[in-house]
Amino acid sequence: MAGGGPGLGYEILGAVKVKDGLFIGDELAAQDLEFVVSNKVTRVVNCCGRQVPNHWESIGVDYQTYYWVDADMQVILDQRDVVANEVFRFVEMALAGAESVLIHSVRGQSRSCCVLSAYMMKKYSWGLRKTMEFLSFRRPDMNLKPAFLQQLSGYERRLMAQSKYPLSLDWSDADFSRLECEDL
Repeated sequence: MAGGGPGLGYEILGAVKVKDGLFIGDELAAQDLEFVVSNKVTRVVNCCGRQVPNHWESIGVDYQTYYWVDADMQVILDQRDVVANEVFRFVEMALAGAESVLIHSVRGQSRSCCVLSAYMMKKYSWGLRKTMEFLSFRRPDMNLKPAFLQQLSGYERRLMAQSKYPLSLDWSDADFSRLECEDL
């Protein structure tokens, strides 16, 4: 860990394991062939295609690339949930095949955290607050733009409206019957 993170006095460099087969990282992780190979990363969600190229396409890594900027006017989670559903399917296909996925942006603190949050909210039927608590434990230097948090809040409302069950909003929710048996 190096100095200079927002508010916390440090910044995580590289990738962080979120759960088996799922990593969140920065541009260093996206360029680290040793990390990609040793963790069986076969798919990458590149949230910053304008700034960081898809380095490993030539060796067969499958990319889902978005050309987002890290700015409040950027729409990541559209009203029709096209991006959230694309990313969800992309990650699930890799995990089903015992492969790994890296979701990255330049610093791994905002755009990639937004996308990963949407994935986890859908996958585990978690509310936004619960998801943020979990991710801030895994990625303490997370620094989402306020507009991305607003988009996640809208996504939470859409998930609630379409779900048969209420979202799990905090860690005291003990209904594990909807979760698959897997470690986080």
